[in-house]
Amino acid sequence: MNYNKFKKIISVLFIVLGTIAVISEISSSVKNYYIQIIGVVFLMSGVFLVNTNVKSKTEVDAYQHVEEEE
Repeated sequence: MNYNKFKKIISVLFIVLGTIAVISEISSSVKNYYIQIIGVVFLMSGVFLVNTNVKSKTEVDAYQHVEEEE
């Protein structure tokens, strides 16, 4: 299996698990803060893994401005 595809599957799984854990604990009457913390950690880990593949838009725009000035 391709490493990037595996990383995307893991990141989406982390986001889904974290979201389910946080929403279910927020809506319950008896709060378990450990599950909320674990849910937030999974959610942020998944978002971090997704964000590592996103390229910066300012780097792309910087090269276009240099070409226009010349």
